[in-house]
Amino acid sequence: MALKFTTEPLSHLEQKIYLILESEGRNVFTLEELKKLKLPIKYGHLRVLLHRLEKKGWITSVRKGVYLRLPAVAAVEGKVYLEDPFAVTLKVFDGYLAFQSALRVHGLSEYQPFTIFIATKNKSETLKLLKQYEVKAIKLGERYTGFEKKDNYLVSSVAKTFFDCFYHPQHAGGYSEVLKSLHACKEMDWNEFLSYFKKFASNSLCQKVGYLLTLLKETDYKVPNRVIEYLKNRVRVKTRLDSKISGGKLNKDWLIIDNLGKMELLSWWLHG
Repeated sequence: MALKFTTEPLSHLEQKIYLILESEGRNVFTLEELKKLKLPIKYGHLRVLLHRLEKKGWITSVRKGVYLRLPAVAAVEGKVYLEDPFAVTLKVFDGYLAFQSALRVHGLSEYQPFTIFIATKNKSETLKLLKQYEVKAIKLGERYTGFEKKDNYLVSSVAKTFFDCFYHPQHAGGYSEVLKSLHACKEMDWNEFLSYFKKFASNSLCQKVGYLLTLLKETDYKVPNRVIEYLKNRVRVKTRLDSKISGGKLNKDWLIIDNLGKMELLSWWLHG
């Protein structure tokens, strides 16, 4: 995105819009939100003013109708950055923060993401957010559920986050990272966690997750027996842990062909 910044003075109305946004702490806003402020400006003129503010480098468009207000120091110095990429993402997409992003919001991941994941009901899309970030919107369909408000963000609950991460480990750094985050989790609602498996999970997914959870016995983390027992009852046929990798060692209890290896899956624990 090529942006040109100037130090051109703002008109009276341009200043008014910018200062109102600043006074209300609106770092990201939509055209519709600006209209609701009931400014004495006609809609067509308002769009012209926003275009001028963008041309002068005081705001920038991240998507049609969604704008980022740049701090004065950033506008003057010609810098573009996002103070809160999660908030911007939730303005751009109708959904909730999920997968790796949800782990971050819940304080369960140390990874500083430059890819932001958001769950949507009906649409998958990848969007560049300025130069620093990429947003991945993941369509969940009937699995679009289990979210809450936390720290002013709409985000999947802890239990739903882990269900989603086990369902799509590629959006959470892989199984090893999911297990590492689970080990850091002290407030898991296991009843809620199981409810998603009962409603949405295949037998294969239950086998995989059951096997992965039993690996945590190698650490100091305790998984309730009822969780293991339910997942064990869903064991049916041999299943590869990673369907894209050949080879591996069969675990007879879970009929899981572990083609990743315990050393890799628990590397964060074994090697600190």
